[in-house]
Amino acid sequence: MTTKPSPDETAEAAITPDETAEAAITPDETAEAAITPDETAEAESAPYTFGLRLAAACGLVFLLACLVATASITLADAIEGDGSGGFLITAGFWSLALGAVAGVAALVVPRRALVTAQYCLGAAGPLLALMD
Repeated sequence: MTTKPSPDETAEAAITPDETAEAAITPDETAEAAITPDETAEAESAPYTFGLRLAAACGLVFLLACLVATASITLADAIEGDGSGGFLITAGFWSLALGAVAGVAALVVPRRALVTAQYCLGAAGPLLALMD
């Protein structure tokens, strides 16, 4: 046989609104839990990405200097040589253009390989023009 609980027992077993408010998770607690891992990851990688972006920005200045050097080599070859540029001069200018694309990509998405490719392609421009 089952007995009915008395009204006092049901009142004690009932959950009061204060207890549910205390047990509920506030939005601030969930926001803190969601933000904490991202903040630590950003804090650890921020100096590394800043250095790569700075190297990529300096690489664009390096590419500009290489463009001036390649153009002067091309003009000197045109005056002293037969007056027409060969395929290596064209390849030198294309390497500078690809280096600029790699540099802008390294500014957007900082990767060490992009910065290395930017500097290598920049240095290849005048060297290819010299070989012609």
